[in-house]
Amino acid sequence: MKLRALFTTLALGAVAGLSTVPANAQDVCPSFLCMAGKTQGRDGGPGCIAPVQAFFSPSLYIYDEESIDWPATAANRMRFLGQCPSSSGPNSAILTAIIAKYGMSASG
Repeated sequence: MKLRALFTTLALGAVAGLSTVPANAQDVCPSFLCMAGKTQGRDGGPGCIAPVQAFFSPSLYIYDEESIDWPATAANRMRFLGQCPSSSGPNSAILTAIIAKYGMSASG
């Protein structure tokens, strides 16, 4: 399956790139990888608990005068995951799929 091959390539690329990316990108790449798996119906096991929680963290919520501004929160989550070098280029479609499915959700 093409998605499986893409996910595997993405995972390997992220692991290989961890030694050359800024600290904030290192912290966000597990979130990108785990959320990519989540869009394909995988939970990622215990190693994905904290990275998924980081994606759904209230610290990424944007609020308007009355409540959570979901479109702005989705955009903020996209910026958060976009810090991972693996989220760009050919993998930008995965980032778009993550945001489409979970960007305006309180939890996964």
